[in-house]
Amino acid sequence: MVKLQEKIDHQNNLKLLSQMAATIAHEIRNPMTSINGFIELLKINSTEENKKYLSIIKSELDRMDQILSEILYLSKPVERQFEVVSVAKIINEIKEIMSPLANFHNITIDLKIDKPSDSNILGNPNRIKQMLMNLVKNGIEEMCQGGSITISLKNVKEKIQIIVCDEGRGIEKEDIPNLFKPYFTTKKDGTGLGLQLVKQVVEEHDGIIYVKSTLNVGTSFVVELPTNM
Repeated sequence: MVKLQEKIDHQNNLKLLSQMAATIAHEIRNPMTSINGFIELLKINSTEENKKYLSIIKSELDRMDQILSEILYLSKPVERQFEVVSVAKIINEIKEIMSPLANFHNITIDLKIDKPSDSNILGNPNRIKQMLMNLVKNGIEEMCQGGSITISLKNVKEKIQIIVCDEGRGIEKEDIPNLFKPYFTTKKDGTGLGLQLVKQVVEEHDGIIYVKSTLNVGTSFVVELPTNM
């Protein structure tokens, strides 16, 4: 009974923290919208040098907005509104969306899709897309010298396997068990929320995720999702 009560109290605390996080995120976003509007107005009559500074401010605001999006996502209750989803189609969309950012960092995105017609699952397409975007973005941030990110899709018995493999610096062995813990990060400017978001999406779809990494060679995030519909 004591353990059960502790679990209930823990869940209630998490719920309260989620509500607080959502409220704070919304309150921060309101002035950010105003600031973005004033930045666009200031650009009209600014010198080229001042426009450069305004662009930096805008870039930092965009980063703040992304962090707030992750906080809001994690604070939402699970919405299991599923439909038949083609994972192969989503992966092709991810390549199209993320390629401009990857190209800017001298990185290519390669696809290896096994039997795209057999990649249908029951899922939420927006959540799966957000999960994969986070994994690809994570790979881009780990590759300072350029290279390639490979997204593979395989059929394994009654599961599909999605592998996002980068050629980055790799992850220390002792850090791997902590990767999906909230606020844990190995990056200087990281929030520790991106991979927590990824894990949440995988669990919503009754899947699993694990990591393989070799220092100075690269890292692979492997996601397995059930195909039974």
